[in-house]
Amino acid sequence: MDWLQTRKQRIEASLRTRFLTGLVVVLPAALSLYIFYRIFDFFDSFFDPVLQRIFGHPVPGLGVVLLILLVLSVGTIATNVLGNRILQSFETTMARIPVFKKLYAALKTVMDSFSPNGSKGFKKVVLAEYPKEGVYTMGFLTGWVHLGEHPDLYASVFFPSNNLYIGVQSFIPADRTLVTALSIEEGMKIILSGGLSVPPVLLMEDSGVADSRVPGMETGGGS
Repeated sequence: MDWLQTRKQRIEASLRTRFLTGLVVVLPAALSLYIFYRIFDFFDSFFDPVLQRIFGHPVPGLGVVLLILLVLSVGTIATNVLGNRILQSFETTMARIPVFKKLYAALKTVMDSFSPNGSKGFKKVVLAEYPKEGVYTMGFLTGWVHLGEHPDLYASVFFPSNNLYIGVQSFIPADRTLVTALSIEEGMKIILSGGLSVPPVLLMEDSGVADSRVPGMETGGGS
């Protein structure tokens, strides 16, 4: 009977392994499809009142097409001088509305961080000695600054916590900051995956070696 019990345990272990393996494959795909469906449904219903008046009934997919065209139109307007001035006037008006201005300003700041053309966006993916010496934390470089009349240069780094929109902003000495060769998108992927997608070798931007620091600057900071 021992062999029967052993065989039973092997079958159970095999089924458990196969089930978990299938779950790992199916669950991310199912969740991704569900989220995509919910987003599609939300945006598709955005123009429902207008489409109801024009056609008398909803037109599946047309709402998404109209929304994409609207976003492209706004983007086109924002990239020329006259359109940019109009949008700046609009943003100024939004910033004057009580209560709403705080929400708008916060969302605008977050979106500017991910804008490909925005001067306020994340500039580089960096590794900084934070929260203590010898421990490197991945973050996004937002700029280089001098603190008062202090001659040393500091990196303004945003360290995301549980998601990309919440975290800690710190000023790290330049000689404790490594500028990686990763793109912003690659850095986001690594952070969102909890480090599971980190490559075996993190190349630095200037010379592609692990001890490279701020490009174009001597180790130790300074202007």
